[in-house]
Amino acid sequence: MFKKMLLGLSIEFGPILVFFLTVERINFITATTIFVGLTIIALIAGFIERRKIAWFPLIVGISVLVFGIATIIFKDPFFIIFKDTIYNGIFAIILFWGLKHKKGLLKPLFGSLFAMTDAGWRTLSLRWACLFTILAVSNEVVRVHLTSEAWVSYKLIATLITILFSIYQFKLARQERLPEANSWGMRIIH
Repeated sequence: MFKKMLLGLSIEFGPILVFFLTVERINFITATTIFVGLTIIALIAGFIERRKIAWFPLIVGISVLVFGIATIIFKDPFFIIFKDTIYNGIFAIILFWGLKHKKGLLKPLFGSLFAMTDAGWRTLSLRWACLFTILAVSNEVVRVHLTSEAWVSYKLIATLITILFSIYQFKLARQERLPEANSWGMRIIH
């Protein structure tokens, strides 16, 4: 189980971690090239490990590929930096739209992982919609007013906050769990 969890974390966070470690030692464009390459490898590894395409990593991966390749082609950090504004903004809009229509739109993405009540899914969607809004706005402020080097520091902090926020959501999953979930709200019956 620990091996599987470690592999999952490596697939999810490995490329961005390597980006953070390399961007300070080499130039931004080369670090982005490595990031894009590792994202492709992570998507393939995720498919091999799960035997299916997980939607959320696929969406993240495609956004990294599109904006990362634009960064490489035009040799301009703007694209990979602006990706976060677009990506987070679109997710916030989609989640708020779902909430307006009384739907927890995270359920289709993570329903195979968590077993929660519909109220739990709506609460989770609201929390993530708010976080994505904050991330989109703060990314845009940093992009407009600071350098690409300063953005890397911001991105590291934003990534750590996102990880901690994700971990905190297990409390909601525990509170709103269904009978087919373990004590952490994670689905044990598929």
